[in-house]
Amino acid sequence: KKMNFTDTVTLIMGCTSAFSVVICVIVVTIVTLLGLCKHFMYRLATYQVVGALLMNVATGLAFLSYAGLSSRGPTCPVIAFVNVYFTWIKLLLTLGMTVHVFSYVVYRKSLAYLEWFYVAFSVLVPLLFSWVPFVTHNYGQDNLGCFIYAPNTTSALHRDGIIEQFSLFYGPLLILMTLDMVTITGMAIYVKRRSLTHTSSVMSSSLNNPYEAHRQGLLYFSPLLAYPMLFFVIILFPCLLNLLHVLEVQTNKWLGRVMVMLLASVGWIAGAILSAHLCCVRTYMKRETVPFEIEQRTPLVEDSRSERYS
Repeated sequence: KKMNFTDTVTLIMGCTSAFSVVICVIVVTIVTLLGLCKHFMYRLATYQVVGALLMNVATGLAFLSYAGLSSRGPTCPVIAFVNVYFTWIKLLLTLGMTVHVFSYVVYRKSLAYLEWFYVAFSVLVPLLFSWVPFVTHNYGQDNLGCFIYAPNTTSALHRDGIIEQFSLFYGPLLILMTLDMVTITGMAIYVKRRSLTHTSSVMSSSLNNPYEAHRQGLLYFSPLLAYPMLFFVIILFPCLLNLLHVLEVQTNKWLGRVMVMLLASVGWIAGAILSAHLCCVRTYMKRETVPFEIEQRTPLVEDSRSERYS
């Protein structure tokens, strides 16, 4: 039997999600075995990979639900809840990381001492509202798996489902990540202008030069900004496609395939970014004319337990 479009899309989503989960587990294991989690910078990056891992667990469960392995009985609403909840965790981990980077870039201050709050906030806050579709009975089987159900009709169920989709998921995702991109763009402009202002100071590579020390810190954590940019591109597709669907604008089926591929690929791409980050940092350390110790040069990556601020 020839597979139809939806079957092909969900099969791609399931296989790619499984591959992404495996890559995330491998990368996190390597970081742990190398003892890099003692550095705050690497912990921030690892949180992004873990968030991507959770997202791909959700997309994998969505594939199983569409395949009929878990779409009956009370299981489907639970999978839909997991999908929304895990995506929100990833979103808040991404926003929190941008706040940490912003603090270092603009105020030259590490927020490692707030790490416990950062993690707890990202995990607990989504629980405040992700249960709402349980009460309204809007968690169920959607087009490509278990999600907030919005049937393709003109009934009140369709209207209520669309409202919850955009008020609890697509709307906040798009707005918050757009603000995140604006913040990152502002940081890039700030760093560029500051580097031009202090060009003469930065030319010195002395350990006692504050501008050089800050520049070295920027080189080490700047790859972290790849994670929010990646997440913005990925969530942009489902947000815009669903908005066009609500507006009854005809879209190409290939856009749906691209959306599914991106959602299912967030894990292995995040793992690849972290791997490249590790390689770049190690390569740069070997090229330093002065022995470089991360903890000595930039407080951003110090162990949060040793952080002290007067």
